[in-house]
Amino acid sequence: MSYSGLGVYQQQPPKRPSRAPLWIALGVVALLVVGGGVTAIVVLNSGDGQAARPTSTSTTSTSAEPDWQAVDDEKAGLSYELPPSWESSGAGSSGRVKLSTTYVSRPFQCQGRSMIQAQAMAGSVVHDDPEQVATELVNRIAAGGYTVNDAPPEIGEPRVESGDDGVVRLSVEVTPQSASACYAPKATVSAVAMRNGSEVAVFALNVAEGGPHVAEGPSDDDVKRILESVRLP
Repeated sequence: MSYSGLGVYQQQPPKRPSRAPLWIALGVVALLVVGGGVTAIVVLNSGDGQAARPTSTSTTSTSAEPDWQAVDDEKAGLSYELPPSWESSGAGSSGRVKLSTTYVSRPFQCQGRSMIQAQAMAGSVVHDDPEQVATELVNRIAAGGYTVNDAPPEIGEPRVESGDDGVVRLSVEVTPQSASACYAPKATVSAVAMRNGSEVAVFALNVAEGGPHVAEGPSDDDVKRILESVRLP
């Protein structure tokens, strides 16, 4: 995710802005491609005072426990579970991956701005290597979302786990080169990828860690549960 400025703003032309990106926390309900990366558009304060609600490509099933929501993303070919307060924020893409569902954690206010601490997304791409797809996606999200004043973040080496079932799980630690009163000092971007016919289905979770608003994001147990819930339908 990458951002422009700190306030609420409208959609910009598809060109990476020169201003400092607004990295997590953030206020978002939509994604689109900008400069090959995933860009979050702040539309929580729309003209009529209501949050924009894009049509979701997912369906919610009743298989999850009552306190969590189950998301069946038919286009991505994945199912996963999220806390009940997370909200759908539409679709988009990141590089080659078409993101058919994205969700954001509960928004909060910081210095008069609507922001969040985490985002989940799922998509697919025609490919035969789940690890390569997952690696490219987390690196793109990390670089695009945490570049500040044109200074790229420090991105750690991917931690990779490949199971006998062909499922690849990996994560990277991200350290932005700038901080503020509203933002967390670090983040972890994780992915779960697997073959689904001729495609690779991939799920990514971007979580800001630490900082003054850490309680607004998922706990360590929540993160574990979210990632372990990812599966083929």
